[in-house]
Amino acid sequence: MEMLFGQTHNIKKLFHCRVPKEISDPVPHELFSSYQTLKTFYRPLYKNKVRVFSKMGNSIKNHMIVEFFPFDHMVEDRKKGWQEFVDFLLHRRNFINDVSKKNSSLLSGTMYAEGWRKAQVSSQIVGRYINQKKLNQQVKKKELNQDEEAAGFMKMGFFLSRVFQEIASGAYESCKSYLKEHSLPSLSQMNFNQKDNYCPDDFSSAITYTINDFSNKAHVDNDSDNWTLIGFIPIRQNGKIAYKDFDVEGGEFVIRDLQVFIDLPRVEGITLVVLKTSELKHQTLPSKSTSDLCTRFGFSCQISKTMTNTMEKFHNNYYEGRNHTFGNYDDYIKKANEK
Repeated sequence: MEMLFGQTHNIKKLFHCRVPKEISDPVPHELFSSYQTLKTFYRPLYKNKVRVFSKMGNSIKNHMIVEFFPFDHMVEDRKKGWQEFVDFLLHRRNFINDVSKKNSSLLSGTMYAEGWRKAQVSSQIVGRYINQKKLNQQVKKKELNQDEEAAGFMKMGFFLSRVFQEIASGAYESCKSYLKEHSLPSLSQMNFNQKDNYCPDDFSSAITYTINDFSNKAHVDNDSDNWTLIGFIPIRQNGKIAYKDFDVEGGEFVIRDLQVFIDLPRVEGITLVVLKTSELKHQTLPSKSTSDLCTRFGFSCQISKTMTNTMEKFHNNYYEGRNHTFGNYDDYIKKANEK
C-alpha cells in the first residue's frame, strides 16, 4: 500500500474497505444504478480517507483511494486554491467546445476538455483542444493575453500536483513517470516539441470537467493503464464554491465493479478520488439542484491511450517525410492573427 499510495499528508487516519476479489457489476442491465441497488449491494463512502482493495491469498490489489476534505477543516489558502482552479477552467470555456454526447458516455449536463488529444485534423499528429472561431473572436476583441493563459495552466498544474501528491504520492509518481517515459505532451505545455521541457510537476496530458447536473453511462475510459485523479467540488451557478446551502440532490459517483459509491450528497466539502478508470466500470448518477442555483463541478485528469499510441508511432518515425504537424497553441494564435 505505501509504495502505491505513499504516506498520508496529515494525521487523518486511513481507513480500509475490502471488496471481493472477483470484481463485478451486481446489476449490469440498469442504465443508472437505482437507489435500491445501491442500498442492497453497495457500500457508501462519504468521510475520512479510505483505501479500497481486494485480497487473493497474500497478494493485495489496491483499486482506489478516496479522501474527503470538509470545508470546516480546510485552511483558507487551500480554499483560495480551489476557487482559482474552478475560475480558470470556467474561464477557459471561452476558447473550447463542450464535448459532444455522440462521442462520449455523457447523458446529461455539460463536459469540457482541456490539454492534448489525438488530432481531429488530418494533417495533425496530436493537438491542444481549441475552438478556432472562439479564439479568433478573443484575438479580434483584444481580450486574449497569451502569457496569462499559459501562466494559468502552469499554476493549475502545480496546484493539482500538490493535492495529488498529498492524497496518493505513489500514484502521482507513477503518472508523472509514465508521461515522461512516453514523451507525451503535458497539460501545462502550450506547445510541444521533442526537447525535455516538462515542468517538474507535470503528470497529465488533459483534464475534463463537468457542470450542469452532469451524468453518464456506466463505462470504462479509453485512458492509459495508469491512475486518474478525479474531483468533485460544490459550486453555485456563478462559479463560486458553495460552502453552505448546497442543494444538489443525487449525483453519486458509482464504481460498479467494486460495489462502492461516493455518496456525494452527504459530503460538505471537496472530494478527491484516485482510480484506474480504464479498468473499472464507473458512472455519475443524475442530479438536480432544488433551487437551480447550484451545480457540482467535477474534473478528471487523464492520459489518453489513443494519444499515447499516436505518440509512440511518432517517436518510431511513422510520420517522417509526411506533412504532419502538432496542433500547438502558437499555431492557433498565428491563424487568429491572420484573420
